[in-house]
Amino acid sequence: MKMKLNKKLPGRSLAIICICMALWVGLIIRLFYLQVVCYDKYQGKVIDNVQKETSVSAARGSIYDCNMVPIATNVTVWRIFISPRDIEDETQSALISRGLSDILGVDYETISQRAAKKNRADETIKKNVDEDTYNRVLEFINQYDLDKQIHAEANTARYYPYGSLAAHVIGITGTDGGLFGLEYQYDEELTGVAGKYITAKDANGKNMPYKYDSYIDAQDGGNLVSTIDVKIQAVLEAQLKKAYEDDDPTQRLCGIVMEPSTGAIKAMAVYPSFDLNSPYTLDEDSQKKLDESGFAADSEEYNKLYWNLLYDMWKNKAVSETYEPGSTFKVLTTAACLQENVVKLTDTFYCGYDNYRVDGWSNPIKCHKKGGHQTVTLRYGLQQSCNVTLMNIASRLGKEMFLDYFQAFGFTEKTGIDLPGEALPIYTPSESFSNVSLAVYSFGQTFKVTPVQQLRAICAIANGGYLVTPHVVSDIVDDDGNVIWSFEDEATRQVISGDICSSVSEVLEEGVRTDGGAKNTYVPGYTIAAKTGTSEKRDTPEDDVVGSTVAYAPYDDAKLAVLIMVDTPTCDRQFGSVVAAPYVGSVMEDILPIVGVDRNYDSTDSSLITASVGNYSGWDIENAKQAIAEKGFSCEVVGDGTTVNSQKPDAGSVIYVSSGKIVLYTGAETEDDNSATVPDLASYSAEDANAKLVSLGFNVNVDGSLKAQGAVVTSQNPEAGTKLPKGSVVTISVRAMNGTE
Repeated sequence: MKMKLNKKLPGRSLAIICICMALWVGLIIRLFYLQVVCYDKYQGKVIDNVQKETSVSAARGSIYDCNMVPIATNVTVWRIFISPRDIEDETQSALISRGLSDILGVDYETISQRAAKKNRADETIKKNVDEDTYNRVLEFINQYDLDKQIHAEANTARYYPYGSLAAHVIGITGTDGGLFGLEYQYDEELTGVAGKYITAKDANGKNMPYKYDSYIDAQDGGNLVSTIDVKIQAVLEAQLKKAYEDDDPTQRLCGIVMEPSTGAIKAMAVYPSFDLNSPYTLDEDSQKKLDESGFAADSEEYNKLYWNLLYDMWKNKAVSETYEPGSTFKVLTTAACLQENVVKLTDTFYCGYDNYRVDGWSNPIKCHKKGGHQTVTLRYGLQQSCNVTLMNIASRLGKEMFLDYFQAFGFTEKTGIDLPGEALPIYTPSESFSNVSLAVYSFGQTFKVTPVQQLRAICAIANGGYLVTPHVVSDIVDDDGNVIWSFEDEATRQVISGDICSSVSEVLEEGVRTDGGAKNTYVPGYTIAAKTGTSEKRDTPEDDVVGSTVAYAPYDDAKLAVLIMVDTPTCDRQFGSVVAAPYVGSVMEDILPIVGVDRNYDSTDSSLITASVGNYSGWDIENAKQAIAEKGFSCEVVGDGTTVNSQKPDAGSVIYVSSGKIVLYTGAETEDDNSATVPDLASYSAEDANAKLVSLGFNVNVDGSLKAQGAVVTSQNPEAGTKLPKGSVVTISVRAMNGTE
């Protein structure tokens, strides 16, 4: 029997073969996609499965002052934590809670609640514990054999050795790096690059031999060498504190010390300040505002106000806020007009207080001095801060040329200082700039600049005409001291010629030395050029003002320039000549010796030469008298002994050489046997107060300028009626209250 062939089989076979071929092609395509197209992706997943990568932190770079004194560094701190699952019973839990509460200052109930979490192996009790406290925890662990229950983990924390010093410049760090100041501006350079430690695992998850491991070193952050000098910074901050206490401003005040030739910031401060090691604690004034707000401590309003006050406290007023510079700007108007030869210092102008009128403004624009200055030269008009004189010379310069100089002095742009948050100036655009604008701009009103911007422009007069870039960092170095980067001290442009700058500086110095508005900045032995200013705050409903003073010295070879700005003083006399100038003078007196500028007394200053008192206790009388005479002081011996038992004034006191007397007590005589009562010196002239104190046997220390014309005593220490041994030092604060602006 012949078999019948199934003709359908070849067709079925062909279909199966096609399906297999299609599946095979799909598989090939899928393999190509996985092994070629997605190679990197799946290789990474494989590596992740067979490798464990551990990050190795890089050390954050330190910040130094210009003399390599550390002002921001790192310290080892510890996180103290407990393992609740290893706590044996309630008795041990109570022991741990009480012991750690006493050592760490953490609430007992808080620790007890965390110790009750029996399934937990890590419950943090306190972070950032210092070394002394950590050692006390170790002693506690060892004493009660608690090494399984209490643990410590070492970490690195940022530490600021000087607390609040230069707080607004240095800034702080958070979990993600710098938050403001240099810590933020140079965060990338300070942070460095984290390292890696990579270990390999086999298919069972066990570590493979060491040869499969790899280690990439961490690259520590660079170290900033700042231009700040901690000694100059401390002087500036001390005077800002004193000005704040004396002037009672409602807003923060600020100050800057800059090197005119380079733009290097030697000091910059805002007061009140805060502690960098406790940056979330409000200063006393801010906390008072929060307490008096009436908001409940757990309310949203309370929390919002707290953060607003905190951010205000952190803000660097010298860089991030603007103000109207007022009459300190007159220096620049004068320089521009002299440069263009539209006026001479000997040209005369008449100031009748309200006699100056400008097209476009219905009322006369007045001078600050009631009754006017009458007929004055430009030289005297600048020294006396005459608004009318400045409006006259600006009109000769013209709007277009004035705006050219306004721009050339840097008032239409940021300074480029290497600090975050620099504010832009606020000014009238050229197309809207009118004759009225020209008049009021000439004496520094109706436009706003930052304090650092104003001091930068003044430094252009101090250094011979060159606009420099303010900066706070000079170098970045590695841990071996190798320089990675340096700031290039290069002037942006020359704005004014050296000869004109010299002329303006000489006029300003003469005003300080004689009866100019800035005479409260006078310091015997130093030649200081200065200008004061008082500007209206047009964005407040009250008649608030800003008082400020700029200065540089020596006037003919400036090493340092200073600006102090007092925002909204509430004292009786709110002129910059009273609320700022005396403190600028005190800053200059203390910082010029730091940069090597010696006093050079002329004949008129000889009576104001001071010297420090030595320690003569235990000396033979004759030797002590000879040493005192060599210093130029007079001497009085009380008692009939041959050895000095005590003295007044105390060793280290600074007194005038010409009138200073040192009283030596010998034998049975005591200081109480030879005393006098401190008189009430209120409103005495400076010279009369000095004479009165000397006649009573006291030595005098003067805060302010004893030589300033019209200077009177504004306060004294000790207070009137105090009995003191003769020879003691009485400090008097003197101010020329008749100053202008």
